Order: sequence, then C-alpha cells, then structure tokens
Amino acid sequence: MTSRRDPPKAAGAVCPAPDGRRPAFAWKPLCFYGLVIAVLWVAAASEWLNRLAPLPMGGDGYCVLALLIFAVLSWCLMLAPIAVTALLLLALVPFTGLMTFPQAVQASFGDSTFAFFLGVLLLSGAFQKTPLGQRIVLLIFRVFGRRPRAVLLGLMLSGMLLAMWVTEVAAAAILYPLALALTRQAQGRSDFCALSRTLMIGVAWGPAFGGVATPIATGANLVAISHLQEHAGVSVSFGQWMAVGVPIAITLLAAGWLLLARELPDGQKLEPVGMPPPFGWKEGLLLADFLLAVLLWIFGERVGLSSHHVALLAGLFLFLPGVKVLEWKESVQKVSWDSILLICSGILLGELLYQYGIAEWMARLLFWEPLLQTGLFFTGFYIVLTVSVLKILFSSNTVAGVILVPVMVTLAQRLGAGVWGLVAPCVFSSALSFIVITSSPVNVIPFAAGYFTPGEMARRGIVMTLIAAAVIGFWLTVLQVR
Repeated sequence: MTSRRDPPKAAGAVCPAPDGRRPAFAWKPLCFYGLVIAVLWVAAASEWLNRLAPLPMGGDGYCVLALLIFAVLSWCLMLAPIAVTALLLLALVPFTGLMTFPQAVQASFGDSTFAFFLGVLLLSGAFQKTPLGQRIVLLIFRVFGRRPRAVLLGLMLSGMLLAMWVTEVAAAAILYPLALALTRQAQGRSDFCALSRTLMIGVAWGPAFGGVATPIATGANLVAISHLQEHAGVSVSFGQWMAVGVPIAITLLAAGWLLLARELPDGQKLEPVGMPPPFGWKEGLLLADFLLAVLLWIFGERVGLSSHHVALLAGLFLFLPGVKVLEWKESVQKVSWDSILLICSGILLGELLYQYGIAEWMARLLFWEPLLQTGLFFTGFYIVLTVSVLKILFSSNTVAGVILVPVMVTLAQRLGAGVWGLVAPCVFSSALSFIVITSSPVNVIPFAAGYFTPGEMARRGIVMTLIAAAVIGFWLTVLQVR
C-alpha cells in the first residue's frame, strides 16, 4: 500500500497478471467501437428514428446527438486518447450528412483559435524549459517570507499570476517541482502532513483561480470567446474579460487561502528552495517576448492586432534564427496536441449544436429558466453550482466548457437576456475544478505526489465550490455584467 508520504508508482508502470491468469476483459475497446457503430447506424436511420420519436429539429438532430454522446462518453470514460476521439469526431461528421469533410475541417482547424492556443502553448513551454518561471516564484516567496501560511499564499499567488498568461496547466507544472522540494525539506516536522497536503492542494487551486482572469488561461475560455463572436455577435476583448475575471480571481485567491491556511500552524519557518542559475540571455529574450505579448493582448486591438495573432507571433519569436530560446524539434514534441485537438473538435461540436438547434433543446433540459431570471447574483450562483455538478458528469473542465458554453449562448438568445451575463459564470466555473481530481490536469499534477487523497480534496472542494458560486455571483452583480 502506498504511503501518503511516498510518491506513487510511475503512471506508466504496468503489472503483469498474477499466476499466469488472463487479464481482465478489455471493455473499453468494445464500448468505443460500439459507439462508433451506433453513430453510423443513427446516421443511416435518423429519419426513421424521427418518425418514431419526433424531435423539433428533425432527423438531423439525432445525428448531432449521436456525435455528442460519442464524444462525451469517449472523453469522460477515456475509451481512446483524447486526440483520437477528437479526430474521429471530425472524420465521422461527413458520414452523418451534416457537413462535408472540407466544411468540418474549416469549422474546426480553420478557426483562428487553433493558432492562438498553439502560440500560448509554445510560450508556456519556454517557461518550463528556462528557469524564468522558477525565478518568478522565488521572487514572490522572498516578498512573503518563509512561514507556512505565507509560503502557501506565495505559492497560490504565483500559480494565479502564471496561469493568467501561460495557461493553468503550465502554471501547475512550473509550481509542482518547487512545492515538492519544499515538502521534502519539511519531512520530520510535526506539521508535515498538514503542510504537504495544503501546499499540494494550493498548487492546484492557485492556477485554477488564475484560469478565470484572462481568456488565454484555459481552453474553455477560448471556446467561449469563439462561440460568443460566431453565434451571438458579441466580441469580448482581453481587457473586458480581465475587468470581470481579475476581481473574481483575486477574491477566490483570498478565500481559498483562508480556507487552507486555517489547517496550518504558523510556527517554524520553511527552508528556502534552491536558487536557479544566473540570469541568462535566453531568459531575457523570453521575458521581453512575454511582456510585449501581454501588452499587445491588452492593447493590440488599437493597432490592428488580434489576441490570436499576438499569441502566434509571441510563440514563433522563440524559434527565430539568432533567438532560439527553444529548439523546434524538442518543443513540438512537448506541445499538448491533445488540448489543441480537443479545442478544435469542441468548436466543431459547438457549431453543430447551434446549426441544428440541439443547443437550445439542451438548454431547456439542463437549466430551469425561472432561476435564470432572478437577478445577477442568484443567476450567477445557480449557473456556477449547476455547471459544477455537470462537470462531475463530464469529468473534464474543457469538455464541460465545450458543451455548456454554446448551450448558454442559445439560452440567453431565447430568453432575451444578455449573452455575456449567462456565459461568463458558466465559463468561469468551468475553469474551477475543486471536487473531482480527474476533471482537470491541474489537479492531477499535484495529486501525483501522493500527499492528499481524492476524499480530502473533495471535502475542501465542496466548500470552495460554494464560495466560488457566491464570489462569482457577487462580482457579476457589482460590475453589472449582462
């Protein structure tokens, strides 16, 4: 049995079946191929199904629902790699007659979000490759001191600030080795269990809070902006998003820190983490590239540069001759293509949900309309709690955002409500995963250390989810987000 203090075995380790017995029946391939066959059968029998049980949108509605069920079940149950499911979704669409193959490719990879997220991931890779991310974290530690509660605040604040610009997953990856070094140095302390548990949960929560602050922090945020522009004609700029997201993120940070810090005795100081190597020219170029990208993300529209364009330029700069902060062959292997393909397939799925009326139909099933017209605070509170429950079903932040954002856009249009006012609490809550570890890589990264259990995170996560619902509802009311 694995001790909480000992890291678990490597994820890739596979144990042979004991005593020469045959391994358990592989149910995942059966489910996967069964779903694929079901999609093709529904495509062939859609009109017959519609005569049997009519849908408002006709037989095509059955085809869209079949694709949606295939994607959600395959992603949630991990029947196949995320990228495989995403690409197969693209390949199945033409068989349903909903779109031709060129139309499906255009609706997914033809969206500028593809270039946007690729640029952000390349920039994130540079922060992990160079000591710049570690240097930023240590600077914040130097400001806050070395007492346990102060270190926890510094760790969570570092995660929030990093996640705002290099995605929440990259921020957690940068913080994790530093937090691990702190916990290892703290072995033997009387408060070791509480300290290691809270620091690792802080590694997950800090970046999650930053995930609501900017549009580039999570894939769901990018999907939301794409759907708002494409289907509602609502353009949310970088600055407009931050005007709402930053106050929410800061308030969540304060609340999350208070919730975790009460478990820590604030006595004996922690030993400092090892210092990074001297500041190098590659770090200088990365820092200049990063700061310029931030400025252009906020003010670039004034000079004709979209945030998507800026992200790609910032990522490409790292590989230019004479710069070479990163090596292309190495970096392209570390890019999270799963995330990119998931986002692109999510945009395609959202387009189908809209085009064939499934989004509006789902909106009526998932949300009780009277509660969406009870004022900004209660509407935001209700949406956050509903999305948090649905995320347990979807088991993925990005999948939840991909599915629910188009639903909220359609619902807002049908109710005559402000689209951004309903989408904002939906997408903000999709970035916040406090209860189920597997719903976000941000949770999985610190969980790998073995210092907290799923139950321990869930108990604290339920409280944090209720707090987040109140915080989001409060700021939507104060800022009159409609």
